[in-house]
Amino acid sequence: MYFKTDIIYLGKKNQKSISNIMEIKSSVKQKDQWINLSDINVFQQQYKQNFRSLKYFGLQYLPNEEVVSDLIQDIWLKIWERRENHISEAAFKHYLFQSLYRSILNYIKHDKIVKEYLETTLNNGEVIEQEITYKIIESEIYQAVNQVFEELPASCRRVYAASLNGKSQKEIAEEFYISINTVKKHINNANHYMKKRLKDFLLFFLSFR
Repeated sequence: MYFKTDIIYLGKKNQKSISNIMEIKSSVKQKDQWINLSDINVFQQQYKQNFRSLKYFGLQYLPNEEVVSDLIQDIWLKIWERRENHISEAAFKHYLFQSLYRSILNYIKHDKIVKEYLETTLNNGEVIEQEITYKIIESEIYQAVNQVFEELPASCRRVYAASLNGKSQKEIAEEFYISINTVKKHINNANHYMKKRLKDFLLFFLSFR
């Protein structure tokens, strides 16, 4: 794993919050050490040594002790899974704070999105429910129309489809090599059958509402 060694810029408002990190970095620079995180004793020592400062740091941005503690635990779990055995202690300390800061930002962002969604859902519950109902009805009607259309005789279905696509009776007659009267007959028969069948469907559909 590679740990960045430059302190992330947190903004003017957060300068006081990261002053401790800068002091840690400058002091460790004078006497940098290498640590082996695959050693359980070293890992536990680093955990105890850094947990309190990490928690204090996290609470500056997210005043929720339980959440901050959980985020810190997640970071340490990932570190243990990787088991780095040769890491600069100074870089590692910075990595801890930087990782926690990013985790908090992600949590706040996610939490905000969830809250906004829940508020929208609660405030517009009836509207959303109506939209869902309309979508269901629209889907069922679409399915019924297509089903009834497929019941038409093949020759009638071809002519009717061409008519629905905007072709004139003359164009349809020329395309299928039939008379205009035959085209009119197919269209009239299709209209009559579609209306009757869809009327039956509508009555059947409404009987279950």
